[in-house]
Amino acid sequence: MFHWKYDQMNKKFACCNLNYEIEPGFFIGAMYVSYVFIVAELVNAGIPAFMIFGEEEQWAIIATTISPVILLFTFNYRYARTLLLHVLSPIKYDESAGRNC
Repeated sequence: MFHWKYDQMNKKFACCNLNYEIEPGFFIGAMYVSYVFIVAELVNAGIPAFMIFGEEEQWAIIATTISPVILLFTFNYRYARTLLLHVLSPIKYDESAGRNC
Protein backbone atom coordinates (compact mmCIF):
# COMPACT_ATOMS: atom_id res chain seq x y z
CA MET A 1 0.00 0.00 0.00
CA PHE A 2 2.62 2.53 1.10
CA HIS A 3 5.96 2.39 -0.63
CA TRP A 4 8.85 4.74 -0.09
CA LYS A 5 12.45 4.62 -1.25
CA TYR A 6 13.89 3.84 2.20
CA ASP A 7 13.00 0.16 1.98
CA GLN A 8 14.58 -0.46 -1.42
CA MET A 9 17.82 -2.39 -1.42
CA ASN A 10 19.62 -4.14 -4.22
CA LYS A 11 18.36 -7.67 -4.79
CA LYS A 12 21.66 -8.83 -6.27
CA PHE A 13 25.25 -7.72 -6.12
CA ALA A 14 26.12 -5.75 -9.26
CA CYS A 15 29.50 -7.38 -10.00
CA CYS A 16 28.90 -11.09 -9.56
CA ASN A 17 25.08 -11.25 -9.57
CA LEU A 18 25.07 -12.75 -6.05
CA ASN A 19 21.58 -12.95 -4.55
CA TYR A 20 21.50 -11.21 -1.16
CA GLU A 21 18.39 -12.96 0.08
CA ILE A 22 19.74 -16.42 0.84
CA GLU A 23 16.31 -17.98 1.35
CA PRO A 24 12.76 -16.62 1.07
CA GLY A 25 11.94 -14.54 4.11
CA PHE A 26 15.58 -14.27 5.21
CA PHE A 27 15.25 -10.58 6.02
CA ILE A 28 12.16 -11.07 8.19
CA GLY A 29 14.65 -11.68 11.00
CA ALA A 30 15.89 -8.13 10.46
CA MET A 31 12.76 -6.98 12.28
CA TYR A 32 14.18 -8.43 15.48
CA VAL A 33 17.56 -6.78 14.91
CA SER A 34 15.77 -3.50 14.22
CA TYR A 35 13.84 -3.95 17.46
CA VAL A 36 17.13 -4.22 19.36
CA PHE A 37 18.33 -1.00 17.70
CA ILE A 38 15.12 0.80 18.66
CA VAL A 39 15.27 -0.36 22.28
CA ALA A 40 18.88 0.83 22.49
CA GLU A 41 17.89 4.22 21.07
CA LEU A 42 14.96 4.53 23.48
CA VAL A 43 17.15 3.72 26.47
CA ASN A 44 19.99 5.99 25.35
CA ALA A 45 17.61 8.90 24.78
CA GLY A 46 15.11 8.22 27.58
CA ILE A 47 17.43 7.99 30.56
CA PRO A 48 19.24 11.29 29.88
CA ALA A 49 15.90 12.96 29.06
CA PHE A 50 14.48 11.81 32.38
CA MET A 51 17.57 13.05 34.20
CA ILE A 52 17.44 16.45 32.47
CA PHE A 53 13.69 17.16 32.56
CA GLY A 54 12.69 15.35 35.74
CA GLU A 55 9.26 13.89 36.41
CA GLU A 56 7.28 17.09 35.75
CA GLU A 57 8.02 17.44 32.03
CA GLN A 58 6.48 14.22 30.74
CA TRP A 59 5.78 15.49 27.21
CA ALA A 60 9.36 16.70 26.86
CA ILE A 61 10.62 13.29 27.95
CA ILE A 62 8.32 11.53 25.48
CA ALA A 63 9.29 13.85 22.60
CA THR A 64 13.00 13.59 23.39
CA THR A 65 12.82 9.83 23.67
CA ILE A 66 10.79 9.13 20.53
CA SER A 67 12.40 11.67 18.19
CA PRO A 68 15.64 9.66 17.63
CA VAL A 69 13.58 6.60 16.75
CA ILE A 70 11.57 8.57 14.19
CA LEU A 71 14.68 10.20 12.75
CA LEU A 72 16.66 6.96 12.50
CA PHE A 73 14.02 4.46 11.37
CA THR A 74 15.36 4.32 7.81
CA PHE A 75 18.89 3.65 9.02
CA ASN A 76 17.61 1.03 11.47
CA TYR A 77 15.84 -0.80 8.67
CA ARG A 78 18.83 -0.92 6.35
CA TYR A 79 21.50 -1.57 8.95
CA ALA A 80 19.45 -4.32 10.54
CA ARG A 81 19.27 -6.09 7.19
CA THR A 82 22.97 -5.54 6.55
CA LEU A 83 23.95 -6.75 10.01
CA LEU A 84 21.78 -9.84 9.63
CA LEU A 85 23.40 -10.55 6.28
CA HIS A 86 26.90 -10.24 7.76
CA VAL A 87 26.20 -12.31 10.87
CA LEU A 88 24.03 -15.15 9.58
CA SER A 89 25.09 -15.40 5.97
CA PRO A 90 27.25 -18.25 4.69
CA ILE A 91 28.67 -15.83 2.13
CA LYS A 92 32.34 -15.07 2.72
CA TYR A 93 34.35 -12.20 1.32
CA ASP A 94 36.58 -13.01 -1.65
CA GLU A 95 39.01 -10.20 -2.32
CA SER A 96 39.79 -11.35 -5.86
CA ALA A 97 36.11 -11.31 -6.88
CA GLY A 98 35.80 -7.55 -6.36
CA ARG A 99 38.59 -6.71 -8.76
CA ASN A 100 36.40 -7.35 -11.80
CA CYS A 101 33.97 -4.54 -10.95
